[in-house]
Amino acid sequence: MGLLMTSTAMGAGTGGAESGGRLLHRIDCTQDYPPERYFTNCSAGVVESGAGRYREGGPKAADRFGYRFSVERVGKPHVAVIRYPDDKRRYMCVMDSTTYDLSTGLFTNWAQPLSGAMHELRQIFWPRWRDCSVVFMSWGEGEPAAAASVEIWELDELAPLALPAKAPSPRRELGIQYEDPCGTGEAEGAMNREQWLDHLTEYALHSGQGLLVYPMVWYHGPAFPSEREPSGALDMAVARDRNQYLRWTTHPEDWYARLLKRFGQKGLKYRASLTMMRLGSLMQKMNTDIAAIKGGADTINNMNWNDHVQGSTGDWTPLYNVRNFNEIAKLVKQQGRVEPFGSKLPPFAYGETPDPANPMSPIFNPLHPVVQEALTEFVREIGARYAKYPAFEGVSFNMYASCMPWFGSIRSGYDDLTIGLFEKETGIHLPVDAKAPDRFSKRYDYLTRVCRAAWVDWRCRKVRDLFVKMSQALAAARPDLDVVITLWDETTIPGVLGMPLGAHQLYARQSNVDFFRDAGIDMALYRDVPGIRVDTPMGNSRDRGGHGAHSAGGVNTPIEEATMYRDFDYLDQESLDAAHAHAKPGAFIFNCWVEAWGKHVWSWPEPGDPNARELGMMDGKPAEGLLRINSEYPKDGFWWDSQLRITPGFPGGPHFLEPYAHAVAELDACRITRGGLFLDKAHTEAIQQFARAYRALPGEKFETVGATTDPVAVRTLQRDGVRYLYLVNRDYYPVNVEVTFNAAPKEVQDLSTGKKQTASDRWALTLGPYELRSYSLESNAAVAGFTTASSPDIVAQLTKDAESAFKTFADVRARSLMVPGLDTFEARMRAALTERRWAWLRRALTSYIVRKSRELSAK
Repeated sequence: MGLLMTSTAMGAGTGGAESGGRLLHRIDCTQDYPPERYFTNCSAGVVESGAGRYREGGPKAADRFGYRFSVERVGKPHVAVIRYPDDKRRYMCVMDSTTYDLSTGLFTNWAQPLSGAMHELRQIFWPRWRDCSVVFMSWGEGEPAAAASVEIWELDELAPLALPAKAPSPRRELGIQYEDPCGTGEAEGAMNREQWLDHLTEYALHSGQGLLVYPMVWYHGPAFPSEREPSGALDMAVARDRNQYLRWTTHPEDWYARLLKRFGQKGLKYRASLTMMRLGSLMQKMNTDIAAIKGGADTINNMNWNDHVQGSTGDWTPLYNVRNFNEIAKLVKQQGRVEPFGSKLPPFAYGETPDPANPMSPIFNPLHPVVQEALTEFVREIGARYAKYPAFEGVSFNMYASCMPWFGSIRSGYDDLTIGLFEKETGIHLPVDAKAPDRFSKRYDYLTRVCRAAWVDWRCRKVRDLFVKMSQALAAARPDLDVVITLWDETTIPGVLGMPLGAHQLYARQSNVDFFRDAGIDMALYRDVPGIRVDTPMGNSRDRGGHGAHSAGGVNTPIEEATMYRDFDYLDQESLDAAHAHAKPGAFIFNCWVEAWGKHVWSWPEPGDPNARELGMMDGKPAEGLLRINSEYPKDGFWWDSQLRITPGFPGGPHFLEPYAHAVAELDACRITRGGLFLDKAHTEAIQQFARAYRALPGEKFETVGATTDPVAVRTLQRDGVRYLYLVNRDYYPVNVEVTFNAAPKEVQDLSTGKKQTASDRWALTLGPYELRSYSLESNAAVAGFTTASSPDIVAQLTKDAESAFKTFADVRARSLMVPGLDTFEARMRAALTERRWAWLRRALTSYIVRKSRELSAK
């Protein structure tokens, strides 16, 4: 039972957006194949369901099955078309099990209704070898992987998406954002930087995403040859024989210049991402001598609420300084192999020493003049170096709990210098002995207990002033360069508060906007500051696994670990309103991933390693270090020993677009970026659909039409003699809309397609699931209002579920139990029901408060 080889051409109903292809293989997952073509480590069997026939893996975490197939032309774009059932709760990791080339993932149910149908996942990839594999792995307990079929198509090309030729300038920005720069040699089929850049550029143009936000600084300083700061670069690479390698250098080439030249030629934009935890010049000046500090010595390090000095970030990042790798490599050479996540390693560079008593927090005090000068002049260097490239837009600061330039939480910033400034500038004097060895904790107690409002406000203003300085330093090289502050939840909330518990839920803790204020960023202070914009975190899928005590718990995951991020993304109205108030709000959608490292090992390359010559080069220069790496797992029938199991998770079916629709409807977002570990290439058609409509709109806020934006938001803008109009559906089902004009427009043009149509003074249309539509019409055709009509069946079910929830709330109260925020939340649910805000109500019905109330009532 071999695999079917064909030469079928790709056309309508097969290839979709990726036209001009040829079918290489069709794998029917309900059929049996020999062990050289199929493996499983579980009782993967064929299931008959209303969605159709499919093969389902086992219910345990890491249960998996997979197929082996061949391609003819390495390096050409291909697409794997995977049909899977949306008929039960699942979390499925898809991968080739060695690289990131084919890696993606999906989850169904829990917060999203099941369709009972078969869906398609279309993963574009560039194979780096002819002998390929595709593996389906269950991530969570009771969330089995499943697939009905896999088709492998070879594509002629990835043609650039045709966008409106007469789009306004500047148009709204849609982009790709990376958190991690280490996978360039392990993703997109790339054997080197040039191949990676080729494939990244090709896909960006094909998907309609015109902006790349990519790390220029990651954890330990610049990845370009800075003249101010110690530099370093590292990445992982996979050879043609599937062996994996880690390589690094302290003298990186300036490949960013090549990227910017290429982007300038292709009409793409680049923004430098700065995950600014450490700069070498500051690490060299650290003073962590706590006795000396208590005796009055100056320090640029943060002093904390517990009388401890912050000498490390308190997170996972200290390892990733390439100077550490030089020392670890010596250990590897001595021992033959090292487990970097479990072995005793040499001391970290610069004497960085984690302190278990200190949480995830910035090492350096953002108000210290030495720190401010280092940051400001470093940003000035970036502007001066790259301003000559038109594709360069500016920088984006990633705000983790451990990043500069803020305090990270209310528990940092109690050093002598900061308190002296506060007393001088506010006139508030602390009744704390300025020489007491425990003065730092006493300051924390007084400031947070007595005058917290003044303390938080002052800190936020000082941090805002620093951002203004950095923005001005950047713009000194070119006035249009600006700063984006990217707020994060996944790398702040658990780092400061711990992994999600009942105490971390909506209304049990402060809103995100207040959490960020405590850390040093008050969104209200940035509403219209020239040269500075703020991006709000949105659409994080961490609730579905990867963190906490039950990271692969699946159906056994406690409610507390499975609701927090989504609730705050969609129901934290105070934070959403704060973001919407900005002149040009933005949103960042984080593609968080799950990882199963197994036994991760670094080893010395064997003598005569055939890959050492090619992979020992970084951007045309010899790497300083090269090690073999691998993750070892129990044997399960997979054909190769070289493995890696890391995949992002995305909501299945149409729900991939939910955070995009939410960002537009709730924020009127002028820019949206999405990404994480590597390029998402599994949702091309959805991104293209959104990009055509979104990037046709001017990059400024519109005027909201009517009194509600739920379930549909309608907004309009008059500009340059044209009236722009967009409509966006917040939810997963079609919604009928009737728009009323003061007078019938002569002509309405669909900006996605360029097609023109006539419309009366009452114009009816239907928006598909999470669909955005954008139009232009004559300037004097004012929009008077609109009405919507949702499916009666869905409305009836939401109403029924809401009434059931209200009865559950009453039962909880009758038992003298309390779910924090219950009264406020019920009032908001009743208002949503009365006002027919069905999208908000649906999300409320899957919230922690409703789920916890049901759990308590059932007991």
